[in-house]
Amino acid sequence: MMKLYTNMHSRGNTIIPLLKELNIENQVELVQMAYDQLKTTEYLNINPMGKVPCLVDGDAVITETPAIFAYLADKFIDQGFAPALNDPKRGEYFKWLFFCHGPLTEYMDMKMLNIPSEQIAEKKRSLGFGDEETVFGFIKQGLSQAKPYLLGDKISAADLFLAYWLIFAISFKIVPYLDEFKPFIQMIQQRDAVKDIAWIQAVSVL
Repeated sequence: MMKLYTNMHSRGNTIIPLLKELNIENQVELVQMAYDQLKTTEYLNINPMGKVPCLVDGDAVITETPAIFAYLADKFIDQGFAPALNDPKRGEYFKWLFFCHGPLTEYMDMKMLNIPSEQIAEKKRSLGFGDEETVFGFIKQGLSQAKPYLLGDKISAADLFLAYWLIFAISFKIVPYLDEFKPFIQMIQQRDAVKDIAWIQAVSVL
């Protein structure tokens, strides 16, 4: 059985609904880690970064949330949440996973650290997200072209990851709940796998 090391207050929460979507909840043991446990020798031997989430599948140790999304979607590809290896859409699929973990996360970190906008503007060229207008413009364009999903008429783990990540950021008031985000988020919120997940449904009443 696979083990998912996580914490109920961490970004690992975004993986829980994915397990439901893939119908593999009974194949993954959730190991809730208190934050003071993350720096123990035992856990550092598993993940030297001392962070969660971390998925262990036999000898494979997968850290970084989008890597876990991609790994599980591929491992259970028969569930239809990842494009086939020879599908041209696979490139765009990875684009969204890496965008969320790269530019969007970098932007969120800057906001959480209260980095002044003037300082961000000075370093714009060396920042992965550029500035707020750029990172939001990327998302808005992608969602405006969705039909209704990022890759067309079929949902993928990239849709789930972007929606969960936006909801996570919106719930912590890091990212505003822009009108351009609402149709996409509301569509994902209607999925059976997340109807009983409070933090995902909460943004509808913000």
